[in-house]
Amino acid sequence: MSLKYDNTGPVPNGMNTGDRNSRDAVAYDDRFDPHYASDGLMSLDLEAIWAAVYRSRFWIAGIVLGCLFLGVVATILSTPVFRAEATVQIDQEAAKVLGTEDADATAAIVDSDRFLQTQLDIIRSRALAQSVAEDLQLFNNPQFLDEMNVDPDSIETSVLPPEEAQRELVIETLEENLGVGLPLDSRIATIAFDSPSRGLAARVANSFAENYIRNNLQRRFDNSSYARQFLQEQLQEAAVQLADSERAALEYARRTRVIDASNAAVPEGEPAAPRSLATATLVQLNRDYSAALARRISAQQAWEVAQAQDPVNLPQALNNLAIQNLLEERAKIQAEYELELQRRKEEFPSVKQAKARLDELDRQINAIAASIQQTIRANYQTAIQQERALEQQIATLKTETLDEQEGGVQLGILQREIANDRQLYDTLLSRFNELNAEAGVQANNVSIVDRATRPIEPVSPNIPLNLALSLLAGLGLAALFVFGREQFFDMLRTPDDVTRKLSLPLLGASPRIGEDELVQELILDPKTEVSEHFASLRSSLVLATSHGLPRSLAFTSAVQGEGKSSSCFATAIALSRVGKRVLVVDLDLRRPNQHNMFGINNGEGMSDLLTGNKEIEDVTHATEHQGVFFIPSGGIPPNPTDMLAGSALDTVLDRLSGQFDIVLVDSPPTLGLADAIEIASITEGCLFVTEAGRNRANNVRGSISRLQAGGAKMIGVLMTKFDAKSAGYSYSYGYSYSYDAG
Repeated sequence: MSLKYDNTGPVPNGMNTGDRNSRDAVAYDDRFDPHYASDGLMSLDLEAIWAAVYRSRFWIAGIVLGCLFLGVVATILSTPVFRAEATVQIDQEAAKVLGTEDADATAAIVDSDRFLQTQLDIIRSRALAQSVAEDLQLFNNPQFLDEMNVDPDSIETSVLPPEEAQRELVIETLEENLGVGLPLDSRIATIAFDSPSRGLAARVANSFAENYIRNNLQRRFDNSSYARQFLQEQLQEAAVQLADSERAALEYARRTRVIDASNAAVPEGEPAAPRSLATATLVQLNRDYSAALARRISAQQAWEVAQAQDPVNLPQALNNLAIQNLLEERAKIQAEYELELQRRKEEFPSVKQAKARLDELDRQINAIAASIQQTIRANYQTAIQQERALEQQIATLKTETLDEQEGGVQLGILQREIANDRQLYDTLLSRFNELNAEAGVQANNVSIVDRATRPIEPVSPNIPLNLALSLLAGLGLAALFVFGREQFFDMLRTPDDVTRKLSLPLLGASPRIGEDELVQELILDPKTEVSEHFASLRSSLVLATSHGLPRSLAFTSAVQGEGKSSSCFATAIALSRVGKRVLVVDLDLRRPNQHNMFGINNGEGMSDLLTGNKEIEDVTHATEHQGVFFIPSGGIPPNPTDMLAGSALDTVLDRLSGQFDIVLVDSPPTLGLADAIEIASITEGCLFVTEAGRNRANNVRGSISRLQAGGAKMIGVLMTKFDAKSAGYSYSYGYSYSYDAG
């Protein structure tokens, strides 16, 4: 069975305070901060959070119950509010009666969301609320404000006249209690109105739906009337402009003698444009010239190929049917000729006859091939002549065309004006005829789906919702309270808090004992958990300095009653069990308690030894525990600090350290007293004792800083009375500081 203290290693002798703090800071950064994981990333310490919640469980319960109680009270005192709902269908395109009305006003599908949002904003508009108020005669109806639980006297503080202020109050009441919703993927909008009166809620909701449809129709009618009047004026202006443009173009054509050939046949794919006869002829000649140029290039390439090759090998010759027949016949005769040569000589008549036939066939083939070659040459010369003839005609027409273009430019401008004016006139005339046909046809894209009825159940107060909100508010306030309490009361509750907040090694954490248990009995029993903890402290003290166990060790704490005397006694017992000669010195000259632990009368002691009235042998008592000796405090002097500040204490401790393996000094607390500082500056080491959950970290840090400033060599901290359960942790937390799992 071994004790588990990962962070309780003492500071070796000779290491100064700065080195120790530096080493502990590194240990804190890498190992002991519960808010940081081993990889250095920020993480939540859920166990620490649960511990903080557990410690404040009664406060949390009170806050949550208080918020729930306030929520119940507010729910009971709230006035019931009823909600009436009317639904309307909003189509992006109205039903067509004639098939032409509003044809160009249809919004694009991609703009549907914007269109629907615009309609919802129209329902929420001030103009529609005013129409509803006028429709239901609410402006001069005090009963409306009374049913809505609105104080009419609030208009007295307004800067507006009373009548206008009352109108504003009515409109604001309608707007504040109106709700408009549109589900996703739907065109059915819901118009809701909240009111303490069931009937009023239904009437107002229906009035909003009806006035929305009525205003929608009125806007369409007004837009149509304005459009017809505007189009009629524009149509008259367009007719006059078209006539003027046509007369100007005709007069210019007569004066310049420019004939427009644009109405003639136009090649497919080419847009019609104003052209003169010369221009039209030149365009046609350009097309013919392009074709002649292509033919000439093709004929030239064919002739160059034919001129460079043997006529017989030309593709045209080889593809000629006559030559193919002659070549077949020649191949047969050539075969017969070679067969005759194998059997007879060249002077033989049959051989000569075959040779003559071969020569005749070659002559015929060459003649036909030469004829084909001459045909290719003739085609090339013909293409050249056609190309040159077209070039001459084009050159002749260019001069005429350039002369006519000056006059044709202005004519083209006039004709384009005529085309634009005619297109504008036709468009305006078509739209005007459509509007005339649509006059009196009221196509509407909005219709009522369900009218509002008197609601049965109120929507407010919503008891489950109010209780849920109260619970959330209570939990939120409780969380803020726990956070503030933990930050303001920054207590040292767990061993982790010691290493994390004090940057000192933790040498032990003794458990809290029951009220019916005696600490002396638990310390003297080596099988108890308390005894095991101090056995672990003994192991740490053996490694506290370079030579092992410190020769003198002071025990001190921040305030009285934290267990430093019991810790000093328990440490002495633990050291004696391994054969050490231990001397316990009670230097708490104000409230001595160590003599009660040993059961020895506090007669002559350290006060007599420091004043020189007694010798060491006179005041040293052998206790009932083997190897443990004790010097009580003696009489309480009037000036303990002055007595401890003298050189006598240093001399006495040196003499005592030479006679015992270790001298354990029970010192007074540090807060408000200078005794512990004087004692700790003389002893070889100082062990700070703190009770779990009693001291704030700032107070303990201040005490340790005072000790270090006075020259004390701090070897670590001992936590006493640690109870994992009361600190909000499970039993396994405390167990991990006592025994390994094995």
